[in-house]
Amino acid sequence: MKRKLNCLSSAVVFFCIPFIILSVCMLSDQPVTNAENNFQKIEKYRYEAVPEGSQEASRKKSIEMDISRADSQTTFTMKSVSAKEVEYIRLELDADHDFVSGVRNITYPSGKLKSEGSIWRNQQTVYVKQVSGKKQKIREYDLPEDKPLVVDGSLLLLLRSFPFGQNREWKLFMVDFSQSSVSGVVRQTGVETIRVRAGEFECYRMELIVHAFIFRPKITYWISKMEPHFLVKHRGKIGPLTRTYITQLVSID
Repeated sequence: MKRKLNCLSSAVVFFCIPFIILSVCMLSDQPVTNAENNFQKIEKYRYEAVPEGSQEASRKKSIEMDISRADSQTTFTMKSVSAKEVEYIRLELDADHDFVSGVRNITYPSGKLKSEGSIWRNQQTVYVKQVSGKKQKIREYDLPEDKPLVVDGSLLLLLRSFPFGQNREWKLFMVDFSQSSVSGVVRQTGVETIRVRAGEFECYRMELIVHAFIFRPKITYWISKMEPHFLVKHRGKIGPLTRTYITQLVSID
């Protein structure tokens, strides 16, 4: 899709976390430098995700999200840490925030590798590779012409070019690292003032309806009206069998 829409399985595709719910080898915790990669670090966000109605420490997730940009490429990295595992995601997108490729690693808290995967695109075909132990599997999908491809956190960048305030909707084709695919529709459903630990923000309320089998789960994103339209809050499942999580912005560096 180029900016006009030429634009968390199950519900894992949403993060995005989406996150809710969202690295080659393993993402480095060191900042990306201009000298080595010709990237300029422009955005750095920190979030906390908690199951709705629960404050169990073992279920909380601490999320770090970094966005770096060059003239023709954007790099999105996310590190999600819980008591059970650490997830690393790195996505490469072009200048219009269209998905190009991505990698994910999941490790145990001890550092032992649990699983890894990669996704890459070749014109209208997308390939998903999943590795667990000695097992390796590659699956491919033909991309629909009228739906932009979304992979995990790439939706957050794609939404930055959404025609806010125009009563429009976007139809999406979503793929995740578990080799699942679903379709979805995202639309703006209002403007709200949201207070989180990082402060108070006027936000566009965006709702994603996921078409997963007989279910139609709804994922809600609150995106700041202030540019660059970053994620302030998220509500939704982070997997088909998980609870609904509430994710909130803790800080902006």
